[in-house]
Amino acid sequence: MSTSRELPPRAGSRAEQERLSRRAQRKREAERRARQRRLLLVIVPIVIALVAVGIGIWWSQRSAQEVAAVQMPDVSKYTSVPHDGRFLGDPNAPVHVIEWGDYQCPACKSFEQRFFPTIVEQYIATGKVRWEFRDFAFIGAESTRAAEAAYCALDQGKFWEFHAALYANQTGENVGAFSDRRLEEIARVVGLDVGQFRSCLRDGTHKEEVQQMIREAQSLGVRATPSFSVNGSAPFTIRSLGDLTQRIEEALP
Repeated sequence: MSTSRELPPRAGSRAEQERLSRRAQRKREAERRARQRRLLLVIVPIVIALVAVGIGIWWSQRSAQEVAAVQMPDVSKYTSVPHDGRFLGDPNAPVHVIEWGDYQCPACKSFEQRFFPTIVEQYIATGKVRWEFRDFAFIGAESTRAAEAAYCALDQGKFWEFHAALYANQTGENVGAFSDRRLEEIARVVGLDVGQFRSCLRDGTHKEEVQQMIREAQSLGVRATPSFSVNGSAPFTIRSLGDLTQRIEEALP
């Protein structure tokens, strides 16, 4: 009997090699998947960032288009009568009417565009009424911002032009119609020094004055816009132009 130890058959060597080859293949596959995962961790944030930048550019372009859509209304009804700051009409007129308004208020816009030209023609241009506009900005942040912007326009002697442009460009409540960018574009269309206007608005130059008008209106009993006072009367609202003209007629000497 031989005592020597013989080598295993060569077929066994091939089987072992095949096992080792499969193990190496699995290892390489695992490493490949790991590399793919690491690559995804790098690529996905970059793709998300690029998409965000693309959306930002699109939104900026859309905003620019919206800003470019600002309209300038006819303001001849204001410039054809005596005007000084927030006042329209003869300082010696026998009737003083105060209007409290909010630039985001749809009813205020309707009054401004439908009824106020008649008031100007029949009462202000004829020397019967001196008209004053005061802010009761209560609808939201864009209301107070628009009121501050109108004050900044007043500093440059164009309150009533800016006032009319705000109502002409009213598109809803707190929807961006009176964002700072759009207010600046309105200022440009009105003919203001935009740099001076921007500084006034950014610095909040008239913020406290607007708040003071709001507090004063509340103390007088103003609860809605537009509200009116004739020769110091308690504030009142109207359902028709006739409600206001009747009060004016009663106050005339």
